[in-house]
This record gives sequence, C-alpha cells and structure tokens, in this order.
Amino acid sequence: MSHVLRRGIAISLVFVLAFSGYAPGNSATGAASLKEVAASGPNVDWPLFGNTTDNTRYSSLAQINRGTVQKLGVAWTMQEGPQLAVWETDPIVVNGVMYLSTNIDQVIAVNAATGTLLWKYTPKVNFYLAVAGGGGGVPTNRGVTVANGKVYLLTFDDQLTALQSSTGEVLWKTQVADPHEGYSETSPPTYWNGMLIVGSAEGDAGLRGFVAAYDAQTGKQIWRFWTVPARGQGWMPATGFHGGGDVWMPPTIDTTSGILYFGTGNPSPDIMTSIRPGCNPWVDAVVALNARTGKFLWGHTQVCPDAWDYDSHQATMLFNVQRGGKTIRAVGQGNKEGYYWIFDARTGQTLAKSPALSKETLPRALPTAKGVLVCPGSSGGIEFSPAAYSPLTHAIYQQALNLCQIYQLATTQEVQTHPKAAVDVGGSIGNGPGPYDGTMSGIDANTGKLLWHDHISGPMVGGALATAGNVVFAGSDNGHFYAFDAQSGKILWQPNLGLAFGAAPIAYSVNGTEYIAVAVGGSVTAPLDGANLGGTLAVFKLGGAPVKPLPIVNTGGILVPMNTQLPSLKGLSQIGPWTYVDATKHHVIFKLVAAATAHNSGFNFDGYAKGEANFVVPVGWNVDFLFSNMAGFPHSAAIASNLKPPVNLPFFGFAQVATPNANIGIGPKVIQVMSLNALPSGSYYVVCLVPGHIQTGMWDRFTISKTATMPSISLGH
Repeated sequence: MSHVLRRGIAISLVFVLAFSGYAPGNSATGAASLKEVAASGPNVDWPLFGNTTDNTRYSSLAQINRGTVQKLGVAWTMQEGPQLAVWETDPIVVNGVMYLSTNIDQVIAVNAATGTLLWKYTPKVNFYLAVAGGGGGVPTNRGVTVANGKVYLLTFDDQLTALQSSTGEVLWKTQVADPHEGYSETSPPTYWNGMLIVGSAEGDAGLRGFVAAYDAQTGKQIWRFWTVPARGQGWMPATGFHGGGDVWMPPTIDTTSGILYFGTGNPSPDIMTSIRPGCNPWVDAVVALNARTGKFLWGHTQVCPDAWDYDSHQATMLFNVQRGGKTIRAVGQGNKEGYYWIFDARTGQTLAKSPALSKETLPRALPTAKGVLVCPGSSGGIEFSPAAYSPLTHAIYQQALNLCQIYQLATTQEVQTHPKAAVDVGGSIGNGPGPYDGTMSGIDANTGKLLWHDHISGPMVGGALATAGNVVFAGSDNGHFYAFDAQSGKILWQPNLGLAFGAAPIAYSVNGTEYIAVAVGGSVTAPLDGANLGGTLAVFKLGGAPVKPLPIVNTGGILVPMNTQLPSLKGLSQIGPWTYVDATKHHVIFKLVAAATAHNSGFNFDGYAKGEANFVVPVGWNVDFLFSNMAGFPHSAAIASNLKPPVNLPFFGFAQVATPNANIGIGPKVIQVMSLNALPSGSYYVVCLVPGHIQTGMWDRFTISKTATMPSISLGH
C-alpha cells in the first residue's frame, strides 16, 4: 500500500523534538475433536505467523465454539505505547510466551495468560530513511518470527535482527536493503530449514522487489531473487526509475516439497501503462521458487495489464483440493482486484477463482488526465488481510472492503523523469464517494464458489482466524469484532471495541484455558474511512470481564513515532534562509515557520503571507516541509488547491499532505514534518487549517513547475 506514501493512505508524520528452535504448531490436515484438544496438553501455542507451516490461520482448539462464543470476555489488554495508534502486528505464542511488535519496531515478550511483561527491546530505527515511496514513510510492523531460541525482527530501515528469545539480547544484525533508496521492511521473515526468507516493501518507490534468503545463525545472505527486471531490461522502462513487484507479506513454504510461494505487488508507475504496455511478469502475481536455491519455478500474473495498483500482496496459503477423485496440493491467494485465486501448487495452473468479493465497476476504466472513478480502488478489494482455512468445512474465509477511488494520470514526460526513492504512481489516486464498507465470505476450496457472503457495515481489514470450534473471527473498521458461524456465516458475537482493525486474530491455550488475541487500533488504510484509531492488544477468554470500547488515540489519522529522527540537513546545500537542497537526489527541505515575525498579526509563514511567498519546486522532486510555530496561538500546515471553504486537499500519489491534527495545530517547541513527491505539476497553496486562519491571511503559494530546475522561494504576488 498500503504506506510519505503507502497504499492509498492520507499520510502525515509528526516528530517531537523532545524525544529524540522451531516449535511445531497445530496440524491443519485433519479435524480436531474436543477429546483430541484435551489430549494435546494444557498449552497449545501459535508458533508461526499463520500458526501452521501452510499458513492456514487455523487452530485445533474448540473450547470456544458456536455454543460458548457469546460468553467471551476480556482476559487482559495492553497498550501499544504513547501516541501509537494503528497496529498491524500478528502476535505469536511459543511455550506460553507471547512475542509481538509495535509499529515502531519494538519487540515485546509477555506472559500469554496474564500479559505480564517479560522483556522489551526498542531498536534504534531511522524511520525517515525508509521512505516507503517518497520520504518519511509510515512505520508498520506485522510481527516477529521465533525459531531455535531466537526472535527475528525486520525493522523499517531494513535491519534483520536476531534476539535471544529469553532475554531480548541482540545476537546479530544484518542489512537486507538500502533505506536511502526507498526500501522498507514491514513483515516478519519466514523460517525454514535454517534459513530466513525475507521479502521487500519498497512502497511504490520505483524500485525492484525481491525475495532473499539469509542464514538464521549468522545473517549471511544465501540467495536473492528479483521479481522484476533491471532498468532498461525486459519490460522495465529505460527512462526514469521504475520497478514494482514488492513482497509485502511473509512467504509460505511447503515443507514437504521445499517450494516457496509468495505474492507480489503492482508494477510502477502504478497507473500509467503506456510506458510498460502488456503483461508485466512477475507483478500482481503468485510466484513459486525452489526455497533452497531461489530458482524460479513458476508464476501466475493475476492482473494484466494493471493500471489500478491491484497488488497481489496477501500472504499465500496451502491446502488440499479434490478434483476428479484426486487430491491436489493447492496454493491460494486474494488480491486487490477483489477475487480469491486457487492454483495447482506444483504447476501454477488455475484451479478456481471466486466471484468478486467487493463492489466492482465493469468494464474497468483506464485512468485519464481528467480522472475516472474505479471500484474497487487501490485500497479496496482484498487488502493484505490474510485469509483462514478450515479443514472441518474445507472452506477459505476472506475479508474484503468496498472503497472506490478516483485515478488521475500525470503526463508521460513527468513520469519518465521519475527519480529514485520518490513515489511512482504516475499520477494520483484519491478517495471516491462512500459509503465505505466491507464483506466477509466463506469460499469452497474445491470450486471457488461462495458458501456464504455477509455484508458488513465497515471495511474489513486485518485478517481472519478459523477454529475447530467452527467459529471464524475477524474485525472491521466499524469497531466490531465478529465471530461468524463457519458453516453458515451467521454472526454469533459482535462486541464493539470502538476501534478499527488492522491485524488478524490468533488462538492459543495456556493451562487449559483458550484465549483469542488480536491487535486493535486500525491499519494504515483506516484513516480513509474515518475510523477510530487506538493501539491496544485485546485478549479474550470465556467468562472474562465485560467488553467495553478501547481508548482512542488521537494522532490526526496516523501513528506518531516518538523515537525517530527528523530529516537530516547533512549533505544538503543551503541556497536560501529557509531552503536546503540535494540536487543529485532531487530532494529539497523547506523550513516552514509560523509567526517568524510580527508581520501580518503573526499569522504568517517565514514572515510572508497572503500569497507574498511562492514555494517553487521542479516536478518530480521529493519535498519536506519542517514546520514549526513561534507564536502563542496554534498553527498547522497543509497543501491545498483552493482557499475558500470547503478547502480541498489534493492527492499527491496516494496521499493528501497536511500536518497531523491540522485543524488543531501545534504550539512552540514542536516540529512536524509533511512530505510529498512533487507530481503532478500545477499551482497550489500552503495553508494553515486551524479554523479562521486562512481567512486571516495565513497562506502562501506552492508551485510544482515543469520548467524550474532548482527549488526556490520567490517573493511578491
């Protein structure tokens, strides 16, 4: 995505200066009776991202079932951290210890039954370097991997770190990609046969996606597979820096055959197909490799051509299907086009495809300079949310969301000059009309046909859990945590937690008590539909405390990493009182100061207002505004396309650009950063969104120029 841009998100980051051995899991190959569950012992772990090596997100526990699920209550909760809101982590449980991450790459180990803290590791991470498509990316972390007494973490600035599982002590680190180029890491590695398999999250920054294997004892790279050609080779344009095929979610390995499966993201530029016509292998695809060597076996591209940013980035899942009396090993995956695909795991042949699980407009319009409405949009369909599979019902359980968006093309000339580490959308993708809602579906694994299909009043993002109690769990941006009857889809339980969801639930048992745990607070797509954000791990058990809404964390629509660095001025040339540039990297930093002088009653930017200043940048440059306030009154900053209410905030790539809580603003001793890639060209405004301040004169001009060769601040109307 999704993710200063990632996957259809309205993004802004605030930085406060004052803070500078594999454990076998449950088998998903057969039904589990209550007697079998009881015989499994008092503790049943959730040791892997998808619980089983097949990534089925299925639990053999059945203490919580269709008859008892309404008796669920809160066992314990834990906050992610001060001012941390969205939370996409998928916890794992090994030997009764829960290991999870926060979105600022902290690793936390707690007693899985009580939530008692055992240890916490907070790495030093430069979130600003990991641009994830344009500068100052959105910190995201979906969990850790535990194997051989070690906890493995991937950080947002591309560090692969091994920790001692009992203490959190750092054992080794290695760098898997260069965050200066735009790469980031957002999901845990996959462990198999002494190796860690790592994907790339380049966030539409015009970079090549990859999957790489590392020695789990030393961190040494074993092999690397690039998902798209190098610049100027194959289908990859020679002009500008483009790429795609990023691998957002953990790969899946068939432990019997040694075949590695993963999904890939869109090609870039995302929505402009004229400079990459035809099919673009291997993007929007399921790809199979030899896990030992990284050798390509097969790939299946699901969207051809892709002009809508329809990633196939969901984690793949393995299961068996029946065809003509024969059992066939299958791999399944959903994509943002809104379909769930089922392939022959050995050959890549399509076995089945579900109907559309989200609203779609057909024929699907190609983006234009004027703009077209498309359903689902880039942030609709099936997001990263992992599906679940139950061997009891032989069904796949999949979330989806209805979110239409408007696609608007830039010019070919602007896109062909795209630099490294800048968002490479090829135009912009903005929100379409609502309502924004979702679906939950049960899909026959043999045929791809719907067994049931529920409409949900809020978007469904995060992932699903299926259990031997014939219950399927999943959350919605409407704040409700749902328990569905696995066979009929009937909603059995739907408490209101008051927050959006961005992660999948898990099930585990400690001392004979079954728990359901889920990180609540929203995904980075949640701000699109106005959902409440938080950052709370909620754990449930039968007979627990009454369920109440969880605390809302107000960060203006996105999490706030308090321990990050501001963008460094090192290596940039100062070309004016407020302007710093790196001409080689096409990067400019403007220091934007509210009320620097008493001019204009204090409502001004750097002493100029009412259009007296014009911030000019060449098209395609990366732009950072370091915003501070010298006045006693609060102020904010945003890029707008008009001055009279209602003020419109245009999209740059995937994002609207504004400082957090822009309608409230900040006082002294705080610096906020707002970032964008300067595309498309045009005339805009820098404004203060605190009510009444635009009318008072707190606005200047912002021009993205086709002719300028260097940034500048010109004075005068």
